[in-house]
Amino acid sequence: DADAHSPAHADACLPRGRKLGGLMNKAITLGPLALLAAACAVSPEGVAAPCGGTNINNTLTFTPTEIVKGVQVSIYRFTSVILSEDPSASFHLASGECVGSLLTGLDGKQISLSGSCARKDKDSDVIYEEWVGTAPGKGTAKVIGGTGKFANANWSYNWQRTPLHGPTAAVRWSGDCR
Repeated sequence: DADAHSPAHADACLPRGRKLGGLMNKAITLGPLALLAAACAVSPEGVAAPCGGTNINNTLTFTPTEIVKGVQVSIYRFTSVILSEDPSASFHLASGECVGSLLTGLDGKQISLSGSCARKDKDSDVIYEEWVGTAPGKGTAKVIGGTGKFANANWSYNWQRTPLHGPTAAVRWSGDCR
């Protein structure tokens, strides 16, 4: 990939605020420059990049089961569409379904929340995701691969859920994508 060796890509490997051009003006010898190029000779897709967006989720089913008085396990299923801040992102507008489980204690508070999603993009490649609630309405998620272009996807992000009208929610997320 020709872009993997571009000055802009090499700048990503330098300390924040430093540019390759500025270092070249200080007459760096070819040896250290070759080491820099070797250290940064990965494709741009392999470099973590900030990303974010909003998922629009719509609950299809929510089934609580009382285990003992006041303790519930709930299983739910929802549809989800990814709206990336970057419309050119490969996962922008990928849609599919998710399943999750919620365990609540005697006080009605969340004890655990977790689930997984599978969403298909415009090319019919599927992206897999696992997520965990760390507090009510908040959590972390990890993309764990998929099919086609997502086969080696591996990145994580934080999310925060905002209820909308009825069974719909907006889930704002941000993290590092590859």
